[in-house]
Amino acid sequence: MSRLEEASPVYILCGPTGVGKSQLAAQIADKYKGEVVSADSRQVYAGMDIGTAKLPPAERRVRHHLLDVVRPEEPFSAQAYCRKAKEVLNDLKKERIKPFVAGGTGLYLKALTEGLFSGSGRVSELRQSWEGKSASELHAELVQVDPEKARRLSPNDRQRVERALEVFYSHGRPMSSLEKNRRAPVGFHFLWAGLTLERKELYRRINERVDKQLAAGWVEEVKRLKKDGFGPTWPAFKTIGYGEIYSFLADRLGYAEMVQLIKQKTRNYAKRQLTWFGHQVPVEWFNAADPEAIKKIETFWELN
Repeated sequence: MSRLEEASPVYILCGPTGVGKSQLAAQIADKYKGEVVSADSRQVYAGMDIGTAKLPPAERRVRHHLLDVVRPEEPFSAQAYCRKAKEVLNDLKKERIKPFVAGGTGLYLKALTEGLFSGSGRVSELRQSWEGKSASELHAELVQVDPEKARRLSPNDRQRVERALEVFYSHGRPMSSLEKNRRAPVGFHFLWAGLTLERKELYRRINERVDKQLAAGWVEEVKRLKKDGFGPTWPAFKTIGYGEIYSFLADRLGYAEMVQLIKQKTRNYAKRQLTWFGHQVPVEWFNAADPEAIKKIETFWELN
């Protein structure tokens, strides 16, 4: 077996938004002469810096990969992420550089560590036929054709329910069955560490971060994007906060209402992330408020 085929450790730091993953990953990577690989589905967009909470270049300490990969008007998928992340990991392995994967996009991390099946693309005819149906109706349909996948999806998660139905009708096989044929990348083993906080403190930090983002010029960032055509048709528009600021600029929301909506949606997202990571992947959790958190994570990763 060649050295590139031998299993090398990949250090994953996951957790909810606002918990401090980016700062901690950069700090540890700097200490061990490693590099950071982002696993954030929003930070891939160039020109969207403040609202996606990218670390400023001066604070990154080490080289960061998979930031600013595409423009906000361009689509970017878990499959595209998986392909690019594998290329980065293989390059770092060749250079004997430790990879620290940091982010909160569970789908990206699961795709990277478990692989993706070769699914179909979007089928517009199917999507159009579902426009008159509610999310719960579509979920009930999924129960009939792929009960295993339906059990893992919320009836309100219309996007993923539609995708599971789309795969079934395109392949003639349940998505849950196809997913079992996924293959993880060869030559790596993944060590999952998660950062968490007591819920009240996490929400306080999220609220505080939103205030800081707005003070740092988030509204101006959206104004600049809007001049380039930013709007509901752009894939990046679904990023929390950007649509709300867009509505504020269009006089559909007051400033205070906009701020509260951003904070609420971000808190809700953090809650969903914690639930997802708790059920989907083998995470060893560490309290971000613990002064010994970094030391404990380094010990868990056997970096000491």
